[in-house]
Amino acid sequence: METVRKRGKKPTEDVKATFISDGNDQYVNAILDNFEAETINYGQLIKEREKGRVVGKTRMVIFGDVDDAGIDTVYVERYNLTLRHGISRLVRKSLCFSKCKEMLDNHLDVYQCYNNLIRVNSALTIKTKKGEKNIERTPCMAEGITDHIWTWKEFLLSKRGHEI
Repeated sequence: METVRKRGKKPTEDVKATFISDGNDQYVNAILDNFEAETINYGQLIKEREKGRVVGKTRMVIFGDVDDAGIDTVYVERYNLTLRHGISRLVRKSLCFSKCKEMLDNHLDVYQCYNNLIRVNSALTIKTKKGEKNIERTPCMAEGITDHIWTWKEFLLSKRGHEI
């Protein structure tokens, strides 16, 4: 949460940040330690399991104004899957594990920069008129952080890379 606070836009009472998580109570403390409660919308999705299968879901608004239907963890679960496919250290039951937390953190940082600045996300492609080329975008382009798809060379030689 500290990293999110440092790297993200500061939420206000008018433009609140929204967080959704599982039922782990540690998130409540982490959010309140880093943000003012009146600037946050926070909901939890608690999955009920039987024999390893999800049989029900309970959605709870912890604080703020979260639409009950919007409380879901599908996006972060999909992103975790993307990370596991891209970083062998995160694969479950793998021989490729990180002995050093710092190296894992560095690997995650580089992969996330690649994923957000270099790798085109097909879900963010803007469809154009027939006969014209579609506009491919990265997540940072969709957010207005950059106006082009970065190259590895540009990323590795960037002095501002740590700020993004």
